[in-house]
Parts: sequence; structure tokens; C-alpha cells
Amino acid sequence: MLSIIAMAVRGLLLLSAAVVLGLSVTNAKHQVVGNPPPETSFGSFTGAFGVLVSLIGLAALFIDKIPAFFVMAADALASIFFLAGGIALTLALKGVDNCTGNGAIGDTQRFLNKLLNGGCANVGDQSYCGVNSDKWKDQLSSRCQRVQADYVFEYIGFICGVAMIALGWVLHKKGGAGTRSYV
Repeated sequence: MLSIIAMAVRGLLLLSAAVVLGLSVTNAKHQVVGNPPPETSFGSFTGAFGVLVSLIGLAALFIDKIPAFFVMAADALASIFFLAGGIALTLALKGVDNCTGNGAIGDTQRFLNKLLNGGCANVGDQSYCGVNSDKWKDQLSSRCQRVQADYVFEYIGFICGVAMIALGWVLHKKGGAGTRSYV
């Protein structure tokens, strides 16, 4: 029963890592001026690392030579990355009160946020940002929702990673010296 639960959690970890990777890459592609913010780049790395760790964990089901300690250590590292990425995105989006609210204050908060505005360049006294002039409110709102979804899935990845470590430890102790007991 525990190994079925572990397989389900591993699948959820793989799914959340893939979503983090996809959302982070999409957010990075919307960067028009300059390089993507470090939080977005780290999210891409975290998602890719989470996918890799999940695939290693799934491979450990079929390959006895993969030590359980190695998979648990990779899960721990992925969990740390997911938590760090989620916290970084949360803090970077802290100044934005609402992603969909109308009003000058909300629009200004979204426009000034480095994760949402697509990068800005100062030309003289003017600041030009990478949002389309006719639909900039909709673009900022959708980017804000993507960033929120990104950090939510990073927190889900962290929870799944911690759960995999706990399940792996229980299954490894229950199964004795065998490595196949860890998912």
C-alpha cells in the first residue's frame, strides 16, 4: 500500500515539476527587454531538476542498482530548490496586491514589477517596458497569474519532495537492505 502511495506522490512530483518548468520558460519568453529576472531563471532550473529527479525515482523502481540513499538525497535537494524558488517568486511578487483587480494602484503595481513587465529600459525621462501598449493590462494580469501558479506549483513540489523523502525512508526501513522498496 505504501509503495502505491509513493508512486502517486512521485507522479504528482513529476507533474508539478513539469508545470513549474513550463510556466517558468513561458514567463522567461515574455521578457522583451534584457535578461529574464533571476527568479524566473531559477524556476526554470528548478522545474528541470525536479523532472530529472522524478525520472530517476521512477527508474529506481526497475533498476536495482540505484541506491535508495541517492534517490532520497536527490529528492531532498529538489525539495530545497522548490522551496527556494517558491519563496523567491513570492517575495518578488510581494508588492502586487491583486492580479486581476482594476484600478490605477493595481495596474501600477503590476506594471512596475520586474517579473511581470517584460523588462524596462529608460530612454531619457521615459521608461519603456516590454508590454504591448494596447493590451498591457491584460498582459500584466495574465503574467501575474502565471507567476502565482508557478510559485504554487513550486510549493506543491516541495511538499511532494518532503513526502517522498518520508515515504522513501519508511519503505527503505521496512524493506531492509533492498533498494527496490524506494519509489
